[in-house]
Amino acid sequence: MSGGPERARPTWTVLGAGSILPRPGYGPASYALRPAPGAPVTLFDCGPGTLRQLPERGIELAQVERIVLSHYHLDHCLDLFAFAFARRNPGFAPAPPLEVIGPTGLARLGDRAAGALGAWARDPAASFVEIDPARGPEQVLERGALRLTWAATGHTPEAVAWRADLDCGASVAYSGDSPEEPAVARLAAGADLFVCECSHPDSEAAAGHLTPSSAARLAAASGARRLLLTHFYPSVDPERARERAARTYSGPIELARDGATFAV
Repeated sequence: MSGGPERARPTWTVLGAGSILPRPGYGPASYALRPAPGAPVTLFDCGPGTLRQLPERGIELAQVERIVLSHYHLDHCLDLFAFAFARRNPGFAPAPPLEVIGPTGLARLGDRAAGALGAWARDPAASFVEIDPARGPEQVLERGALRLTWAATGHTPEAVAWRADLDCGASVAYSGDSPEEPAVARLAAGADLFVCECSHPDSEAAAGHLTPSSAARLAAASGARRLLLTHFYPSVDPERARERAARTYSGPIELARDGATFAV
C-alpha cells in the first residue's frame, strides 16, 4: 500500500504466508509490524526463513526489537535460534536489545534448544518474557507505542492469538494457529486488520485450524474492519478462499503472500 497519508500509517509485512510444506511465495509463518516509517519492528512468529526474508523486505536485523510467538510448532518459531546465532556473530556486535515474548514454555524451549544445538542458539543479550495463556483477558503488556493483549486459542495447550493496539489508534489482531475459537473473535473485536489463518479448504477441514468459512465466521463475529487470510497450505487456492470467505464476511478481504505489505 502506498500513496499520500498511507505512508505514515503502521504497516504489517508478510514474511511468511504459508506452512512448513514448500510452496513458492508462501514460506512458514512470520510477520513484521512497523508502527511508523523507520521505527523498530516487532515480529509476530518467526518460522524458518524469517531471517533470510528481512533484507528482502527492507528490514535490518538491528531494527528487530521484539519477537512475539504464538506457539512452539516449528513453522512458527524455528528461526528464533537462527536469530540468536546471527546476533551473536562478532560481525554484529554489540547486539542491540531484543525482547522475546511467548506463552508458557518459552524458557524451557530456549534451554532445550541450547542443549541440543549449542550455546550459540541462545542469545544472552535478549530478554525473555513468558505469559500465561489463560490470563490474556486480564493482562496487558505495555511496550512504548504498543499495547499487547492475547487470548488462548486451543490449537496447542500454550497457543495464543495476539492483538497489538498502537498509540496512533490503529490495531491489528493475529490469530496464530486456531480452531474456530470465540475468544479469538473477542480479541479481534473492531480491529483495523484481522490477520487470520486459513490453513485448509472447507472440504479438508482439520482439527485445530481454520478454513475460509470458519475464518470468515470469526471475522464477522469480531466486527474487524478488514480480514487478511494467511497460513495457506498448498491445497488452498487463495482466490477461491477469498470467494468462499466473502459469503460470510462482508468487509474487505486481503490475501497474504510473502513480501506483501498492508497499511494497518
